[in-house]
Amino acid sequence: MPPKLPLSAKRTSTASSASLPATGPHRRQLAPPTESGNARAPPCAHAAAPSTALVNKSRPAYGELVESDEVHDEIRALGTEVKSMIAQHLPRHGTSEKQVVWGVREFGPSKESRAALNKENEAAKLAWERGVYCVWRCTEPPKLRGANNDFCCRLGYRHVCFCGHPMAAHKTPASASNASAAPPSSSSTSPGGTPASDRQLAQWKAPCEEAGCACSSFSYIPNTPLEIGEGWLTRRANWKPSAWSAKCRCGHGHKDHDPSSSSLLRCRSCGGCSGFTSAFLCVVCDLPWEAHETVWESEGVRAKGGLPVREAYAPLADLEWDIREMVLTDVTMGGKIEPPATYLALQGSQNASSRSPRRRVGGSSSGALPPLSSPEARGTQASTAADPVLDAEYCPGCATVYRSTTSNFCSKCGQPRPRRPNKLR
Repeated sequence: MPPKLPLSAKRTSTASSASLPATGPHRRQLAPPTESGNARAPPCAHAAAPSTALVNKSRPAYGELVESDEVHDEIRALGTEVKSMIAQHLPRHGTSEKQVVWGVREFGPSKESRAALNKENEAAKLAWERGVYCVWRCTEPPKLRGANNDFCCRLGYRHVCFCGHPMAAHKTPASASNASAAPPSSSSTSPGGTPASDRQLAQWKAPCEEAGCACSSFSYIPNTPLEIGEGWLTRRANWKPSAWSAKCRCGHGHKDHDPSSSSLLRCRSCGGCSGFTSAFLCVVCDLPWEAHETVWESEGVRAKGGLPVREAYAPLADLEWDIREMVLTDVTMGGKIEPPATYLALQGSQNASSRSPRRRVGGSSSGALPPLSSPEARGTQASTAADPVLDAEYCPGCATVYRSTTSNFCSKCGQPRPRRPNKLR
C-alpha cells in the first residue's frame, strides 16, 4: 500500500505534471534537476534567458548620455517644490511707483531714460501747439496689469521710423481742425495750409520725403533698448546707440529689412525671412511689435474719448514737481505749465532757511552737540525712524532693493530677507 501524501503535496505534484509535455498516453517526463535540486520546466528556462540578455544589452552604462523624453519622479517632485516656493515667496508684481520715485530722488534718473522721456516731452509739447497727437498704440489688450491702454509711446519729430528717418522727414499734418490750439504759421503748414479733419487724421500715412526712400507710411519701431526691456545693453563699455536695431526672429535687425510695403518688410541679409517678425516685446504692454500701430488723433477726439490732452498728456504729469524737474529738461513746456503753489512755497522756505545761520544748542562758539534728551536730537531720531528707506529694504548680499515689503527672498540672488526684531533692545 503506497504511503499517503498530504493534500498540499498532491496539488503541487499535479500542477507540476500538468505543465510538462506528455511523451506517451500515460507517461510524463520530468525536467532534469538543477544544481539546487529544484525541477524547472525547459520552456520557462529558455524564455527567461533572452529577456535577461535583452535587458542587459539595452541598459546604458554609467555616465552615458541617452536621449529620453521621460520625466523622472525626482525631477517632477523638484519642479513641484520650486513652483511652490515661487508662489509663496516671490511677489506677483514688479517694482512699485513708490520705489521708482524713491530711487530717482536718491540716485537720479539714468541717462538713457532721461533722454527717452525728454523726446516724449517734446512730442507732447508739439501736440499741444498743433492739436495733433501721434501715439504708438497696441491693437490688443495689454498683457501687463495696470499698463497704459492709451499709448505705449508719444511720438514727435525726433522719433525714428522703420525706414531709418525721423518723423521730421515725413509728411505730417500741420494742425487739426478739431482742436483748440492756434493754427501754426503759414511757413510750417502742409500744402494748402488747411487743417486736417478727424477723418483725414484717421487715415493719415505720413510717407517719407527723403530722396530714394520707399517708405509709404510712418511706422514706429522702438528706438532704444529701454523700450523693449533690454536697458542693460546701454551699460556695456562698447555700446553704440547708432549701431543698435530691434531684432527680427531671423536674427537680423530692422535696419537689414526693406521698409517698402511692397516687399512686406523682407530681410535683405537672408533669404528665409518672409517679413519682419519681432523677437522682442514692448516693455509697456508686453506685446510684440506686430500688435502695435501708429495713430494720429486730434485734440477733440481724445478729449471726447476721455484721453489726456495738453498738460495731462505730458510725461510724469501725475508725479511731484521735483521729480519732473529732475528728469525733464523743459518741465514747463516753454512756460505753458506753471509749478504748483505748494512747491513754490516750499522752495521759498528752503531758500530762506539756507540763507539763515544755523543755531547751535551749545552756544554760537562752543560747537557742542545737542544732548540725547534735547528736542533736536529727539526730532532727528524720529525722522530717521520714520524714513521709509531703511537697511532692511536692501539685500545684504547684493544690495538689491526688495520688490515689496512682503518679499521674503531677494529677487536677484535669492538670499532670504533678514528679519528685524519686534522690540529694540
